Amino acid sequence: MNDPSPAPVSQDRERRFLPSREALETFLRAASSWTKPCVYDSGLPFAFTRTTYFDTEALDFLDSCRHGHTQRLRLREYAGTADLAQPAVLTGTRYLELKTNRREQRTKVRVPLTADEASALLSGAELAPESAAARLLRDSPHGPVRPWMMAWYRRNTLANADASVRVTVDEDLVFALPPEHSQMGVPAAPTRLIQQAPATLMEVKWWGSQPSWLEELLRKLESFETHDSKFEQGMRALLDGVPAVK
Repeated sequence: MNDPSPAPVSQDRERRFLPSREALETFLRAASSWTKPCVYDSGLPFAFTRTTYFDTEALDFLDSCRHGHTQRLRLREYAGTADLAQPAVLTGTRYLELKTNRREQRTKVRVPLTADEASALLSGAELAPESAAARLLRDSPHGPVRPWMMAWYRRNTLANADASVRVTVDEDLVFALPPEHSQMGVPAAPTRLIQQAPATLMEVKWWGSQPSWLEELLRKLESFETHDSKFEQGMRALLDGVPAVK
């Protein structure tokens, strides 16, 4: 059987910040003139993301972070709840993604996954060779891989009218050992914790030319900018001693 069509590739620009609470609130107030909150499921208005990162035994993906050409292979899953007093459950939407960053430039290839495919990735079982996920693994710059660590966080998203600018605010970020399965409707929060991140992470992504209003707002946040990714933070916490990216 022939391989499926190549997975779509998205390209944009991205900057990350670890702002103080005051700086974050000031930015969000100003950005509200051009952006609005995104609610993807009105029945689950509080959105969470569970991201499991994969690497080789030689940590080739982690090593790429030290050479200005950061690559990550990850299982991205979404969860939500109608009430923060209740556990967030998996929505059933999940993707395998290969992400590459060169400075601000970001390239991402993603393919949707079934629950069985996600569980196979998490357990180390083989995927059907004709699947889009198997093709993405074959096209990956490094392999074979296994799950090493997961990041879990509550995410608020804002976007402008044409979605060419997207702002995400990740709070209550924790790193944990990988989950063992992926099943819609089950509680998604991790139980085998490694570390809780100390700060809120804000990521700003845009396509095409950067709007003048965004350029002005980001200029005021330059002292809070970070080049560290969740992958690097979590792997450092897991391995205890990998130096931070400056």
